[in-house]
This record gives sequence, C-alpha cells and structure tokens, in this order.
Amino acid sequence: MWNCPKCQEEGSIAEGGLLGTEWSCVSCGHAVPVQDGIPCFAPELIDTMTGFDPKLFDTLVKFETTSFWFVMRARLLTTLLDQYFPSPRDFLEIGCGTGSVLRALQQRFPQMRLTGSELHPHGLAYARGRLGDQVTLLQMDARDIPATGKFDVIGAFDVIEHIPEDVAVLREIHSALRPGGGVMIAVPQHPALWSPADDAAFHQRRYERGELERKLEEVGFTILHTTSFNSLLLPLMILSRQKMLWNQRRGTKSDPLSEFKMPDWLNRALMMILGVEVQLTRAGVKWPVGGSRIVLAQRE
Repeated sequence: MWNCPKCQEEGSIAEGGLLGTEWSCVSCGHAVPVQDGIPCFAPELIDTMTGFDPKLFDTLVKFETTSFWFVMRARLLTTLLDQYFPSPRDFLEIGCGTGSVLRALQQRFPQMRLTGSELHPHGLAYARGRLGDQVTLLQMDARDIPATGKFDVIGAFDVIEHIPEDVAVLREIHSALRPGGGVMIAVPQHPALWSPADDAAFHQRRYERGELERKLEEVGFTILHTTSFNSLLLPLMILSRQKMLWNQRRGTKSDPLSEFKMPDWLNRALMMILGVEVQLTRAGVKWPVGGSRIVLAQRE
C-alpha cells in the first residue's frame, strides 16, 4: 500500500488498484495520474531539468548492458545485497533510470518483489521493456517517498548526488523501510575529481570520504559496510578528468559520455580489472579511495 499524496493518509492506495479503481485513495478518492501505465506521484516534475536531463536516457541505455562500469557496478551491488541482506522480500530502487540494476537483481533474486522509481517516465519506458510486468514502476520525487514501513531494502545508485536535499532523501528512505530494513547507497567520491562530466550530469556534489556515512547516521542508520569502488582504475579516471578540464580551459567542449565510448578490446580489459576488484571486495577488501563510495546501512 502507498501513501496518498493529497490527504497524506498512510497505506490508502493499493498497487494496481482496489475494487476496480486504478491507484486511487480509499480515504479521499484522489486518483494518482497514470501516464503510459506509470503512476505519477510527482507529475509536476515530469520532463523537467530537475537533477538530470531526461534526454540522456536515450544514450545511456546503449551502454548499460555492455560498458565495464555499469556491468561491474551491478555485479558488485548484487553481491553486496546477497552478503548483507540475503533474504529481502521487497526492494525499491530510487532513480532506477532505464532499469539496468533492477534487471541484474531480477536475474539474481527471482523471488524478490522489485519496485523501481524514477523522476522521469522517459527512463521508465526503457525499464518496462527490460523488466516486463513483474516489476512495479512509478514516477516519484525521492524527497517525498509515498510509502511508510513498506520495504526491506532500498537502493539509490548514483542518484542522491543529483539532489540538493540529500539528507531529506535519506530521511524519506528511513521512513519507507521496515524496522531493521537496509539501505544501499552509491555516490561519486572525492571533490577533487570534479570535472565537466559532473556538470553535464547535473551533480550537486562529489562526496568527501566519510560524508555519506555521517549523514546516514544522522538520520538514524547504523553503518554495516562502506568501501570505495572503481579503485584499481582510479589513475585512469584521474587522467580522463584532467583531460576534460584541460579541454575546458582551451575552450574545447568535452563529451560527458566519452568514458563509455571506447574500443571493445579496451572495454573488455577494463571489465577484467574491475572484475578483480569486485572479487576482492567480496572477499573482504575495503578500498580507501576510488571514484565511487558504496555504503550499506541498517535502520535502527
């Protein structure tokens, strides 16, 4: 059951409708707008430039199933979920985009009930094609999650860095989890790595080491696991970002997706290197530095 965005009644909207109604509140009768089969809890923000350019989904979807970065990140996330939250019933991904991580979870945990949310239905159209009707998809604002005590695990992977009010999002996640539930967060790390790629992605910040952990503890989470990711490839990332900055100073525009556009042989080589990192992380290695930070925490 979902909370009504109008009267704020908890658990008053049933998934898929109740007694013949479609996403309607049983308390006040408010009907959540549905666009192309997607219930929209924040319709006023659809296709705005809030946090992300929806047009980028058309390009990202071409890389997510083959790029070393997306493939290995999904492998690490599914591995950590299995290690720290091995038997979740209900999983929500905030900012699921085109559904690439949800697809990996669907394959790894076929019995888990999956829900994906995104601010922009444009990305959810791709997700529906990847995931079928077994996954619930909805449009919503992460700063106002319409659920209370509903999920066992909530994930937000490279999402909250787009949102100025990141602590507000973490509070909403805490509220939407069942007692003892878990959260998995991935964010870009190290402000010194800021480059035109961050500007193009509408990032609000790159996190300092320890910053995300402090914010999670502030809203009532206990940290279970924290590590950097993309550590073995960090020197290459630094060179790539320095090249972007050099081009910017020269007045040359950089392609923010250039790091995904590479020969197949190079992509395979980088995937092998990140694959080693994933295996070492699974074995217990915690990386002190890296392009990203991944934190798992539990609601108290």
